[in-house]
Amino acid sequence: MKNIVYLLCTFLLSAMAFAQLSDGAMAKYTKVQSPKEKSMVIYAEFVSASSADSLTIVKAIRLGEWFKREDDIEGSDYIDLYLANVFGFKGDYNSALNLALPILERFRRRKDDYGIMLSNHAIALSYAQSKNWALSFDYAKKAIALAERISPKQFLSTAYNDLAVDYSIAKMPDSGLVYAQKAINIDMSNKDNRRLCASLSTMGENYMAAGEYEIALPFLRKSMGFFKTFGNRADKYSLVYALNDFGQAFLALKQHDSARFYTRKSIAISENSGFNDQLLRSYEYMYASFEQTNSQDSVNAYFRKAMAAKDELFSLEKMQNLETMKFREQIRQQELEVKIVEAENQRHQNIQFILIGTFIISFFIVFLMLSRTVIVNEKWISFLAILALLLVFEFVNLLIHPFLEKITHHSPVLMLLGLVILASMLIPMHHRLEHFISHKLTGKNKAIRLAAAKKTIAQFENETRAE
Repeated sequence: MKNIVYLLCTFLLSAMAFAQLSDGAMAKYTKVQSPKEKSMVIYAEFVSASSADSLTIVKAIRLGEWFKREDDIEGSDYIDLYLANVFGFKGDYNSALNLALPILERFRRRKDDYGIMLSNHAIALSYAQSKNWALSFDYAKKAIALAERISPKQFLSTAYNDLAVDYSIAKMPDSGLVYAQKAINIDMSNKDNRRLCASLSTMGENYMAAGEYEIALPFLRKSMGFFKTFGNRADKYSLVYALNDFGQAFLALKQHDSARFYTRKSIAISENSGFNDQLLRSYEYMYASFEQTNSQDSVNAYFRKAMAAKDELFSLEKMQNLETMKFREQIRQQELEVKIVEAENQRHQNIQFILIGTFIISFFIVFLMLSRTVIVNEKWISFLAILALLLVFEFVNLLIHPFLEKITHHSPVLMLLGLVILASMLIPMHHRLEHFISHKLTGKNKAIRLAAAKKTIAQFENETRAE
């Protein structure tokens, strides 16, 4: 059985090695033009970054490789940004930031506002999970400023809500309440009940961070009402988190029956779904509740469960860290492969330039040698001279073109201006060389041909006299 599972996993992973967009997504991707539309097509292929498993990450890495082979830098950057979010949710903040920060700079160079917005949001989440609140808030507000100008309201709601969550965790509820209310306003305007589940819950969490548990409860109840409308389609992790919010609020209000009721519901879902962080939170609320009512047996039971959950959580974190290290190494190898391919392409290009330069020099030498013979006439010399000059000036243009692209950042206007300046410098030189070749070499060829003709006539006359 183990061998079958191993072979199945190997087959799936090897299949992912050739991953690209599905046929339907590829058809959409080739039709869209804007970076925003491209990113939406790409991200529709994946689950949310917080839910990404090993196979999803491998698929993303392989898709990123495919985009690089297709020389689609935008697609590659959006995939790497997805991976940065995945690493952030897995707790590997360094890898997340090492991916997201360079991507942000590339988006800035391309003036891709949508990519800049998503990058700022991803960086903000990474800094938040590492508890670097100052930088997290700074990047989050940059993302929000762009979202308010260019983004659909669904993302703006998410950005407001995520910032409000971070403010509640950082114990800065005054700011958190402002952004939570903005998220609620958008969700109510859009009649987006799924997002209201989160934004109302976030408002309650900020009131709890302020110690206003009685004010928090109505928001938590409204949130739970929307959760119930989705039934089994509700996001389980968000539901468990909200149930634990109830447990936290009722525990603070010393309403232990209610605290235990909601916490037990959270435990039931967490145990079946593997939400170990929320399971630990539930056990801690349970033993704290029983401790306040002096139920020592229950305190001991839930304390042991909490310690076991903590050990399990740390074991999972270690496994996730090992998994993250593996994926990080895959990305490093991918980058090395890209650099090797680029170096090989550069080497081939250099060889071609050397061969072209050698050919042009050889052509000039042969041309000069032919111009001193009677094999070619004036028309041939003029034609070969113009051809030689064209080869030289086109070769110069070929050499300068990549440099122009680099300094102008592929701007068509600046490229045109640079080429015009280059042409204005080369045209006078071209005319002088053309005049020199046409007159000097043609004149020499005429003299050589005339001398050869006179020599032939003299030889003919000598032979005639001898007869």
